Amino acid sequence: MNKIIFPLSSGETGCHRLDPIVKEQLKAKPSSGGFYEDYSPAAEDIDIPGARASATYGIDISADVEVQSFNIPCGTHYLPARRYRLPKASRRVILYLHGGGFTVGSIAHKDAQCRYLAETSRSTVISLEYRLAPENPYPAAIEDTITALHYCSNLKPEKLIIGGDSAGGCLAANAIQQGSIPVDYAFFIYAALDLASASKMKDPWSYSFYVCEEAEKPLVYNRLNRFRKLAEDIKVLYLQNNTDPLSELVSPCRIQNVSRFPKSLFVIAEYDYYRFCNEAFAQRLEWQNIDSEILFYEGVDHGFFDRLGSLPQAKSCIEEIGSRIQRL
Repeated sequence: MNKIIFPLSSGETGCHRLDPIVKEQLKAKPSSGGFYEDYSPAAEDIDIPGARASATYGIDISADVEVQSFNIPCGTHYLPARRYRLPKASRRVILYLHGGGFTVGSIAHKDAQCRYLAETSRSTVISLEYRLAPENPYPAAIEDTITALHYCSNLKPEKLIIGGDSAGGCLAANAIQQGSIPVDYAFFIYAALDLASASKMKDPWSYSFYVCEEAEKPLVYNRLNRFRKLAEDIKVLYLQNNTDPLSELVSPCRIQNVSRFPKSLFVIAEYDYYRFCNEAFAQRLEWQNIDSEILFYEGVDHGFFDRLGSLPQAKSCIEEIGSRIQRL
């Protein structure tokens, strides 16, 4: 398996410390308590409006990308979507799924990233506004993703690609496994591939797996703990009606037969809560003779892809994905 390591924005590599830009951002994050503190939220106690209002927007750095908003029919409703393409794009089509813990995020929040992805890949990008929980719990978002994948397939593309960040990466994997449309390539940006609680994740999880400077541990651990709590929020808001997070229909890292998966790219952040389930899933594809590749970004955390225009690694990530899609 090919693994490429990317340095800090300062150019340093192998130092196991936070990127200077990320460090300043994490200093502003409020304390989320201790990882091993009890956290069993009730749905009414989770601030969904606040989370939706605080989602991060990237900065548009693209040029000459045409954007069109449209709707995709899906049963009794319509799915808002945006199409991004250069005036002379190839016939490759990318279905992109935004992140946000299945409860937050929109096509607007990944507008800058999809513009730049369309430019760097020279492909048409379809960004999907899938239904969010808690209003529309599991499996609504997966159903929407599969419907959108059918729509993209009906465009008769030269190559069909699917990908997404965080929750969107999980939905991309869900659609590959549960849908009937084969895809030619997939990319997963720090995908939420295991929705179980940390104590029940398929592979052991511990603070001790993250190597960092002693002085930076409070910042790193605080960031990790925010996602430990988010995993509990997801169980309450997205996995309603006693949906089992240990099911392979929910958590892709638990899929036993991965033969439906195409050649795949995994973008992994050094200080990401979901780092180890991504590494494990990439390894499983390799064990079953499915090509996989890892882009490992040192010193950054979950969410670095959101910071296009302010964090060099976000730009690099899109360029790396785009160049690989061009070569398909």
